[in-house]
Order: sequence, then C-alpha cells, then structure tokens
Amino acid sequence: MVSPRSPVDDVFADGVKDSDLELGIKEIDDEKEQAIEEIGFKGRLKHFTFAWYAATMSTGGVAFTMSVLPLNSPAIITLGTALFVINIMLFIVLTTYGIPNSGPWLIEALRIAFWTYTIVATVVAVVYYHVLFMVKKLVITNVLPGWVLPIFPAMLVGTLASAIAKTQPADAAANMLIAGFTFQGLGLMVAMMMYGIYFGRLMTSGLPVDASRPAMFIAVGPPSFTALALIGMAQDAKITGAFTTYMQLPGISNPDMIPDLLQIGALLSAVFLWMLATWFFAIAVFAAVEAIHRNDFHLNWYAYVFPNVGYTIATIKIGERLNSTPILGVGTGMGVVLFLLWIVIVYAHIKAVYTRMIMWPGKDEDAHH
Repeated sequence: MVSPRSPVDDVFADGVKDSDLELGIKEIDDEKEQAIEEIGFKGRLKHFTFAWYAATMSTGGVAFTMSVLPLNSPAIITLGTALFVINIMLFIVLTTYGIPNSGPWLIEALRIAFWTYTIVATVVAVVYYHVLFMVKKLVITNVLPGWVLPIFPAMLVGTLASAIAKTQPADAAANMLIAGFTFQGLGLMVAMMMYGIYFGRLMTSGLPVDASRPAMFIAVGPPSFTALALIGMAQDAKITGAFTTYMQLPGISNPDMIPDLLQIGALLSAVFLWMLATWFFAIAVFAAVEAIHRNDFHLNWYAYVFPNVGYTIATIKIGERLNSTPILGVGTGMGVVLFLLWIVIVYAHIKAVYTRMIMWPGKDEDAHH
C-alpha cells in the first residue's frame, strides 16, 4: 500500500532544494523583523504593563526616606520634596500634606480614606489569593518572595495607621491603632508562611534565575515595614492617649503605664524583626552581585529599592528610639546609597526604553508569553 504523499514531498519532487526553503524562511523572518522595526510609540504602549508601577513605589519610597534622614539640611528636604513631586507626576495619590495648611476637614478625610483603604485591602487579600488558588497553578520550585505581594496592601494598614493616627482624636486613633496592629499581624504571618516555602525552594532548587534575583529583596519588606509600623503605632498611642484617656482596658491597674509598655515592646520586636530583614538583605545582596554582570535591565530592578525603603527607615527609627548615633549614621548611609541606586536604576530604565530592551515585542515581560 502506498502512503499518501505530503505537500513537502511534492515540493521536493519538483526539484526544490533545502537551500531554497531556508531562503524562503529567512525572507519571512526578515519581513517580521521589518514589521517590528516599524512599530511606533502607540504600538509600543501595548507592551506597557503594571510592572511599571514599581517605578512609583521606588520613587515615593526614596522621597519618604529623605524626609526621615536625621540630617537638618535644607538640601535634603528640597531633594525629598522634588522626588515627592516627581512621584505625584508618575502616579496621583492621596497623601497627608499637613493639617495646619488645610484645616480640620483633612482629619476627617484621612479617617475616611484610612477605613476605605482597609476595606479594599481586606477584599484584595482574600480575592487575589482565591483567584491564584483557583485559576493559576504555581510551581513550588519557582517560588519567589513576590508571592507575598497580594497581602502587602493589608499589611500596610499598620504602616498607614502609624502615619495617620497621631493626627486623630483619641477615640478615632484607638480604632485605627487596633486595626493597624491586627492587619500588620495578618501580613507578617502570611509572609512567614511564604518564607518557609521560599527557604525550602532555595535549599532544594538553588537560587532563582538571574533575571529574578532582584525580586529576592522583596523578602526584606515584611519584617522591615512591620518593625517600622510597630514603633510608629506605639508612639502614636502615647501621643494621642488612645489607651489612657479613651479606651479603658479591664484588668489594668495603672493605665498610664500602657504607652510606655507598648513602646518598649514595639522597640524589642522591631530589633528582632530588623535582624531577620538584615539576613534576607544579605542573602539577596550576595545573589544579586553574583549575577549582576549577566543581568540586563528588567522592571523588577526597582525591587532593589522599594523593599529596602522600609529597611532603611526602620533602621533610622530604631536608632532614634535607642538614641544611638552609630545606628543613625548607618541609617543615613543606607538612605544615601538608596538614593544613588535609584538614580542608576532610573538611568538604566530610560536607556532600556530607548534601546528597545523593554516595552517592545518579545522583550522583558513579553518574553514569558
């Protein structure tokens, strides 16, 4: 029985050579390459992804770091203000710009914004992971600290409470602080569960691929921001008198001691968590340095900056609470390095756009599809 001849057999039967086919394929590839070369800015916008938001996270974080550096320098304040304005231009956000400059209405507005954010963060923390459980089956050998990002909005309720509660009356401040402690605990506990999986992956499968090494710094964020939030909320409890003038806790014979006890507990916990963040930071630094010469720019380079914002500010706050000049000096140095690193990354980002390394078909995030 004679098998049917394929179209390819017919082609070769007609005397067409392999070299002719290769030439035809090359011409098709050249046409595709020419079509890609003709993509304009509008076409490139189709490759503009949510990963660009990392730029605003880093820029705003560096601006925040400039504002807490223990340096009474007008130049530092001006630099931080400039970065803050740049960040607003990148992404419009609701922020605190000072009660004396706006009037008492801002106190109420901040309170409403806080509780609105808390509700939305709760929904995101549940729904996002539910979608991941149902839709996307992730491979355990590919785990990265970025898997904890869906819980970040909920965890940052504590950081937000530490920044806002001090502006509120005692009753509102007490509710904010309790919510802040609650959600900070949620975020940290979920992060701890992820750390177990992440550490197991490092032990059994080794370090991530070169392009994913910057994401290792995300592990620095949860313990750092928790340390920062605990110190801030404990200070706010003392400033507002939330647990002495408004909320009477049963079984406490001397409520006046509560703020001091909270501050001591917060400081000890912050130091405990700071060392964990330092360990994750050191692991990430060694991994990043080993691969930096093989790693072209990707948008995840901003992970070199924004997780370390909390680490830097937590260092400064611990130095302030311990009244330690050396620790404050280390924190200041970290802030300077963070700013210089941000400049390098922004330059690399602009260069990558110009040289078509990102926001281009088949490049950066497109390479994974």
